[in-house]
Amino acid sequence: MDFDYFFLFSSFVVLFCSLVYLLAYRERRPLKKEPLKKYPGMSIVVPVWNEEKTIAHTLDSMINMKEHYKGKLEIIVVDDYSTDESFKIMSEYAEKHDFIRCFYKDKNKSRGKSESLNQGFAVASHELVGCVDADSYPDPDSLNYIAEEFADPKVGAVTTKLVVMRPKRIVEWFQHIEYIYSNFILMAFDALDSVYITRGPLSLYRKDVMEEINGFLPAHQTPTEDMEITFRIRKAGYEIRGSKKAKVYTSVMRTWKDLFWQRMRWNRGTLINFWMHRDMFFNSRFGMFSMFVLPTASLMIAMVGFIIMYMVYVTGSFFFEKAVQIYWIVSTGYYPDMYQLADYVRGGMYNNSSGHVILFAAVLVTFVLVNGFGFRESKERFSLRYIFFLALTPFVYNPIMIFFWASALVLQTTKNGVRWR
Repeated sequence: MDFDYFFLFSSFVVLFCSLVYLLAYRERRPLKKEPLKKYPGMSIVVPVWNEEKTIAHTLDSMINMKEHYKGKLEIIVVDDYSTDESFKIMSEYAEKHDFIRCFYKDKNKSRGKSESLNQGFAVASHELVGCVDADSYPDPDSLNYIAEEFADPKVGAVTTKLVVMRPKRIVEWFQHIEYIYSNFILMAFDALDSVYITRGPLSLYRKDVMEEINGFLPAHQTPTEDMEITFRIRKAGYEIRGSKKAKVYTSVMRTWKDLFWQRMRWNRGTLINFWMHRDMFFNSRFGMFSMFVLPTASLMIAMVGFIIMYMVYVTGSFFFEKAVQIYWIVSTGYYPDMYQLADYVRGGMYNNSSGHVILFAAVLVTFVLVNGFGFRESKERFSLRYIFFLALTPFVYNPIMIFFWASALVLQTTKNGVRWR
């Protein structure tokens, strides 16, 4: 069948790209860095909209980070006219701590996170400016690790590893697996100088670079400002790094409905950003980022989607076929012994295709490796739940993500407007 050949081609593409990422990961920059003699001042902006349940915890983590950071630190909280008690809570913190400043967002600005960040960066006092989401909680020493990356004057932005904060629900656990895997990808992309997302829960930028490129674009131009900004930073001649030690915990979507609409925004934003900066594809000026990562990232989405759907279909067909066979045998009154039944169950579509067996084994080994390295990079405690949800991910969560991608593509081609919320 043509589908079989396309499966083989897709598997080859995915395995080749994964091998490049694995090799890059193994050859990444040395972990040890010389301690800085003087740590730069930092201004962290926290954009807020209806975060009364999390903002206090976030500010507590920022206060803790202030105590650990070896340089000067200020916190700027920008409220986008919340309708809950968010501004009241953040104002109480500002009254108690002189390094915390609170603002209402300028009414002349459009709604959304990007304009809140731009307003905060404009009043920032220090040379490095950053973002922490109002539902995220950085590790205390994260800023010290990030500051060390900026010792290189070529670095314009630094982002961090991301871990889900105490997952409980099924949908949260699947996102936990996804984020752990993404930490491996971050380190592989860092080795290839190809990081193309500065993660919202914690990322830092040089203030003069942000001024040079006029900050984040408003939400009506792109709903994923944290990705789009990386393209313009690279075009300005700067590198983007992923910190090996800095880590931030974050809250995630607690229902499938909320996850769907979040991924609609993320996926549409990816499509918009890739199209907006299509001039960077295969542009040798930007190295591996443009010559390999951008093209293969676009291709991998389609290839992985087909592989997952193919494997789900083939696996489902296998079990359906065996169920029908067993039912027929039982209904006719002939009960095979355990050895015969085992032969039936072991039979199936892979018997006539050694290539499928080899590719399936290769995909499985690669899946285990990249997730294992992601777990190591995330420095999380081992849990049997992790293994359980990791095993379910290819057959449950990944097909759902492919559906989300397909939905985003349909939505993007049928609707013109985008918005933050």
